[in-house]
Amino acid sequence: MKRKATFQTEHEMCSVFLKNLPEGWTAYPEWNNWDIVLVRDCDGFQIGIEAKLRLNAKVITQTAERAYEVAKPGPDCRAILIPEGHRNDLTLICGLLNLQVIEVSDEPRNAKYDPWFRPELPNPKRRSFSYFPEFYPVARMPLPEIIPTVDAGKPCPTRLTEWKVKAIKLSILLEKNGFVTRKTFDELKLSATLFIYSNNEWMRRGRARGQWRAGPNFPDFREGLETNYAELEQLFPEWSQQLTEFQTAENAA
Repeated sequence: MKRKATFQTEHEMCSVFLKNLPEGWTAYPEWNNWDIVLVRDCDGFQIGIEAKLRLNAKVITQTAERAYEVAKPGPDCRAILIPEGHRNDLTLICGLLNLQVIEVSDEPRNAKYDPWFRPELPNPKRRSFSYFPEFYPVARMPLPEIIPTVDAGKPCPTRLTEWKVKAIKLSILLEKNGFVTRKTFDELKLSATLFIYSNNEWMRRGRARGQWRAGPNFPDFREGLETNYAELEQLFPEWSQQLTEFQTAENAA
């Protein structure tokens, strides 16, 4: 009888999986409503992964492609991460839906002869028609310019979203310049409505006409994303140069 792996939490299982990824893959934890998005470095091939300690209908529903998603960007493959030895009758359903089940071990292994998880990730040089069936999406999911430094598989996780990346950039600009304008929102592709017009005191009018400064209730976008915030601060000279408004201010200075 196959041994059953035991993990206390989905986060623990995800951590073991991520620590034992082979070279050539980059993981984006808690991205775009997936517990993990794996990206193959050589060609951008994507696997969207949902993690559960028990293979059940809920995780299958979360992972399966819905009708409204057919014309939207998505991963090349969809997979479910479970503890080793916990396959059940629903595994057949996963096969019918083209969902790959990945089993993770909880004990030390010799990665060369007895890998931490099965099956091995798809190799572009050895095409397999048995594992990781492809969905051929209209486009792959857009990826963030920085890798989320959050824990995969935790309940109610702090997520780094595209919106939060833009909001963090806005926060950094406010810290460095003291104010922003409506053009800043436009160039960041960030809606100004929530920040300026929702009566939540996130922002207030600045001293000069057209300027907006942080209000008393401006959110702390650093909380829970401290490492990513610091990384975007370090990258400030690069991404800020894409803002024509900032370039104009720099040239004037």
